[in-house]
Formats: sequence, structure tokens, C-alpha cells
Amino acid sequence: MSHISRREFVCTSVTAAAALGASADEKPPSFWGARVLEQPFEKQPFRVIEPPKWVRETTGVGYTLSVMNSAQRKEAAEAGVTLSEVGFVDPFYAYYDSKLLKRRSPHVPPDRVKKDIEEYQKLGVRVLGVYPPTLQAEVWELHPDWRRVSTDTDQIPEIDLKKFPHGGMLCPLGPYGDFFIDVLCEIVEQFPAVSAFSFDGLHHGGGCYCKHCRANYKADTGGAIPKRDMQSEAYRKYVHWADRKLEALVERMQARLKKQNPDVALVTWTTNAGRFGHLLDIPRNMPARLNLLFDAPDQEFWMDETNRGFSVVPAFGAAYVWAVTNHRVAFAEPYLMSRGNPYGRDSFPAHEVERRMLLALTHGAGPSSALQQDSLKPAILSAMGAVKARAKWLTHKEPEPWAALLVSDNTRTFYGRSPGQVEDRYLANVFGFFRAALEEHLPFTLINDWHLDPARVLELSRFKVLVLPNAACLSDAQVAAVRKFVELGGGLVASLDTGLCDEFGTPRKEPALAEVLGATHKGIADAGKLGDKIDENFARTLPPEYWQKRKGAWDFKRSDNPLSFLRTEKLNALLGKGATNFRGPVARVEVMPGSVVEATVRAKDAAKAEELPAIVSCKRGDAQVVYLAAGLDAANYLSSYPYYRHVLAGAIRRAASAPPPVEVRAPMCVHAVTVRQKKDGERLVIHLFNDVSTTAGHGHPAEEVPLREEVLPVHDIEIALHGYRVKAVRLEPGAKEVLTTRAGEATRFTVPKLETHLMAVVEL
Repeated sequence: MSHISRREFVCTSVTAAAALGASADEKPPSFWGARVLEQPFEKQPFRVIEPPKWVRETTGVGYTLSVMNSAQRKEAAEAGVTLSEVGFVDPFYAYYDSKLLKRRSPHVPPDRVKKDIEEYQKLGVRVLGVYPPTLQAEVWELHPDWRRVSTDTDQIPEIDLKKFPHGGMLCPLGPYGDFFIDVLCEIVEQFPAVSAFSFDGLHHGGGCYCKHCRANYKADTGGAIPKRDMQSEAYRKYVHWADRKLEALVERMQARLKKQNPDVALVTWTTNAGRFGHLLDIPRNMPARLNLLFDAPDQEFWMDETNRGFSVVPAFGAAYVWAVTNHRVAFAEPYLMSRGNPYGRDSFPAHEVERRMLLALTHGAGPSSALQQDSLKPAILSAMGAVKARAKWLTHKEPEPWAALLVSDNTRTFYGRSPGQVEDRYLANVFGFFRAALEEHLPFTLINDWHLDPARVLELSRFKVLVLPNAACLSDAQVAAVRKFVELGGGLVASLDTGLCDEFGTPRKEPALAEVLGATHKGIADAGKLGDKIDENFARTLPPEYWQKRKGAWDFKRSDNPLSFLRTEKLNALLGKGATNFRGPVARVEVMPGSVVEATVRAKDAAKAEELPAIVSCKRGDAQVVYLAAGLDAANYLSSYPYYRHVLAGAIRRAASAPPPVEVRAPMCVHAVTVRQKKDGERLVIHLFNDVSTTAGHGHPAEEVPLREEVLPVHDIEIALHGYRVKAVRLEPGAKEVLTTRAGEATRFTVPKLETHLMAVVEL
């Protein structure tokens, strides 16, 4: 058969072949975990879902078994697939005898679903029930008031059902949401073998103006839903409200499903967890926090040119989808595409299939895959086998803490504000720090807005340094958490507009954290003009002009202090004694007494330009703080002079209250990710992934994507472990024992050869 999309599989493949259950004072049911930092418009405590044991132990998610014959399904199960889809509802029909959806598919035999389930059970494959959550023709036609209204109008949308028989998007924030839950519960009742559900696009689409949303918003706030405008504070507040309504829907869904069967899970597609295209969705389709209510989100893992495939972004995506689960369980399906066509026949190399799957698991996401893809099927099965060979070390894991790197969903949405600009305005800062830490092999963990919780600072204090890349949107509670973290001795690195705005993206009268950072934000520094008037746009709003003024060329110069963390052998060789080019944003700051200016910038080719502080450091009790008034983090992603990486890595090392516990000496193309596994003992698992491409990026820069056909091995990777009591080290898969040496508190060993991926398993 020809390639068809995963969306077609989950929606039409078979055609083709109560509240939380406890008040805030009561003990919640066992499937609810820890409380999470409160967000605006929250009506009850938000808790993380605790996945069933079988979800935590699942590594083999394989789609498209529903369109395979029995022999093909058996082959997939033998390759490691333990969870796959069965369609129950598509955009047109139900596939079973439903009391709620009366239109039974004429294309699906009456016993088809039952037979599929029985065959899956014989193969040891769990059933992942599929239902498109906001697209259902029967509901669209019979319940006009349940339709999503995307613009500020009281007109109910109409669609020509002859041309578009699937109808249009339904609003999950009103009565349809509870009808949706009713259907899921009906499926579980009729088919107890269903282990999980998957939804293609469970989101609010950026909000809704239907009569139910209007009435609910007025009841909660006393006002009308504002017009869609990210420059409007009122609209940004509404986005938070819509997010809470969507979270409440999934909370009710989990409570009802798990009351029927505690082992039923949501293993479903996410639309805000690291896929680059989804990071450009502003207003957001769903809050990142919603992923905490999924037992395991699955991310579409795109690596074509529109998703920055030949960059650090795909690795970030795999790390981020794991991070938004609080590092519980996440999956990522690497789409097997080249240059914008995920389902074409355009000579996709078999070796690249394995590369993409192993990249995903390196950064914490379990690889999922659609198996039925023509000539690529043997390569996919082989790659699934490579995952299966590593499965023993992929579950029951957590990051080994050292550096925490904040990825702020509120900053992305309410500070980024524009789909076309958010990459430059915010994402570049995150990607720049991520790239520097990855290439310097620094142990780092992505964290989220809710981790900056003043009630959980002791948990945050497991990290030796906290990195806030341009974290503009911080609530008062988050600001308090950062202060407390520093008071307890944790190091801090921050950049640019950190603390400038509140959680709605509204600029504060006075930026937060100035006394911690050792410098007061005084507006943007504009390289294009020499006026001495301070730009105070930040004190009122953030119009588009705010970011336009930040683009410019500067001369960057280190201080002469020989004790500065910038006076390293590598930076001396790269920068020499004079000034060097810097291209990126700069904040104009006033340095506080006691702070040290480590570097300055001045407008390029402007003889009268003043020197402005670019990097400021200070001590706060036992804590070291480094503030980047010059956005070297964004620059490290957007323009990438080598010295940027050394400055960023040096800032992290300088601020950290202790050295990294795991040191890896390897070329920059090697990804080194350390996790701790607590299963049948305790161990470190150090993932080593070889990301080199032998084509060396020779294609057109706008079109180049990774399509690797061969491996260039990396030899003699040196690893040092500090402060661990090591019993033994071996390389997996293959159980090859490694000779270690001990000197003081350090255990050292060498990995002789890395091809694509291996794990150094360190028994403690």
C-alpha cells in the first residue's frame, strides 16, 4: 500500500482495511499525584496523574497494526510493539454499536473491532482506542451549539456537509466535552480490554466564542470574552482561562475513566510539547501543563527543514516532551520524511530511521513508529529491534540533577506573542543555552514554569544551578521561588528580560529579581541610534517595535580582570585582546553596587557609542549569580560564533554551586545524557549518541535536513564520575565490561568506540 498519514491511520484506518474525586482537604484517589503550582483561574488544586505500572514499563508503541494482516501484526509484536491503535470512532462514524453515536460505519464489519482486540490480546499487544476528539460529523450536525466559534461573533458556523462531510471543529470546553467523556466510558464498558485512548488534537484551538464559552467566561469573570489580540492584556488573561477549562475537562475524563478501570490510560498525541511547529502556535492550542494529565503524551517528531531538522531543535523536542511529564513517561514518533514530505517515496535512507529513533530515546522519549510504510518497513522493524534491545534501561528513570534549564510556556506565549517572531523573541534563547550545554556535555535538565514553586524549593535545590533564558514572564510566586533557591545557595544564570513581566505577559512597573541579578533593567539598548533617553516601553507594554529595536551589531569586549570566568585559554585563543563581533539583543541595565561587569558591548561602527554592561556577576550569600544583559544565548542559536558557547558554558560552570558529577570528553557531535534508573537496584545510564552527518551539511542551508546513510565512529570517549560509589560499568547493548580506575573521589573509564548509540550502565 502507499504511504498514508498517521492522522489517516488514527481517524479512518479501519474504514480503509467528575471532578478530581476529592476536595483540597481530602486525600485524592491514588492515581492523582503531587500538587502543581497554581495558575490563574484555577478552581481546585491541580495534580499530576500517576501512570499505571504498565505505562511506566512500555517502550514499544507501534501504530498502523489496525491495517495489517495477521502475519504482519505478529511480525510487529515480535519486533517489540506492545501497544497499538484500534479505531472506535472516526470523523464520520462509530465502529461499534453505540447508544450515543447512532451512525454506525457501513465500511466496518460488525465483528471487526472484537476480532482485532482478540488478535491483539493473543499477540500481547495492548489496545489503544482512537477517537478524534473535536471532529465528529454526527455531533456537528445534531448539536449546532456545540460547534467551536473561532471569531468574536454570535453566528454559529455552517459547513457544506456534502463537500465536507466530516463537519468542523467542536468546542471541548462546553457540553461536547462531557459528551466526549461519555463516549469513552461507553467504550470501556463495552470493551474492557481497551488499555488506553489516543486523541489526534485534544486542544481548544486558541479559544472559542460559542454561547457556552461566553456564558461560562462571564460567570467566572463578569466580563465578555475579548477579541483575539495577543497585544491585549484582557485577551492574554482569557487564554489562561481557556487553558484551565481544557485542563478541567481532562481531569474529569481521567477521574471517570479510572473509576471504571484504574489501569486505563491516556497515551495520546500532544500539541504543545516540543515539536517546533507547535511551539510557533500562538495563542497556544493547549497549555504545556496539560501534558501532566496525560499518562504519557506522544509527540510528532518532525525533522524536515520547516522544523529546523538540521539543528539542535529535534533533540530539544525529545527532551522537552519528557520534561513536560515531570519526567514520567513520554513518547515521540520520528516522522520518516525528507524535505517537507512525511509520506513520500523520495529515497529515504534506512539508516536514518534508526538514527531518529535513537535520538528520541537518548533524550528521554520512548520512540513510537508507524510501521506500515512500504519499502521502509524492514528498516522500521530493525530500528524497533534496536529499541527493544535497549528496553531494559529505558524505564523507571529520572534525570541526574545538576543544571536546570527553564522552558517557560507562559513566556513563549505571552512574551513571544507572534507565531512569526517567537523564535527570535524567546525560543532562540532556550535553544542557545540548550545547544551550549549539549555541545559542552554539561548535565542539564529541562524544567517548566510549575517547577518554580515556592512550596517546592527544596526539590528544586537538588540542582546546583538554575538557568533562566530570557524568562520574561514570571509570576510573583515564581519570583519568590527563584529568590529562595538563591538564598539556599543555588547558582543562577539569567538573561535579558528575565522577570520583566507577570504571568500574563504584562510588564511590571519595576522588573522583578533586579536585587538578585545585581542589575536593574532600564529598557532595550538600541544599536541603531545614540540617543541618551532610556527606552521605557517595557514599563507600559511590549509593542512589535520593542523587538525590532533590539536587532543590531555590537563590539563585545571582556573585562581585563585576570580572575574573570571569561579569561580562559579557549576564549583567549578565540577572542584575542581586542573587541569582537556580537550580533544579538541587548538590555540596557544599571549595575548595582557590589556587582562585577565581566564584559561590555558598544554599538558597532559608532565612535561615540557608550560601553554598556553585557555580562554582570555578583555574589548573593553563598550563591553565585551571572546575568547576561547581552543575549548570547539567543545569538548562540541564531548566529553561532564559537565564543558564544564558551561564554554560556562558562557562566553555568561559574554559577553552579558544585562541579558537574558526570564529565564527558567527546566531540561536540556526541550527545551525552545521564539518567538515574531505580529498577532492580540503582544505576546511572549514560546515553551516548553520535549525531555526526558525513554529508557535513553540504546542501542548501534552507533545505538541508539529516538524511544519514552511514556512521562515522567516534573513538575514545572519556568519562569521569565524581562522588559515586561505583560497583561496575558495562556498555549496552552487548554487556561489554569496562575497566575503571579510581583516583580520590573520581571514577574514570573510556568508551573505546561509539557508532550510533550506546549506553554506559554504571551500577551503584
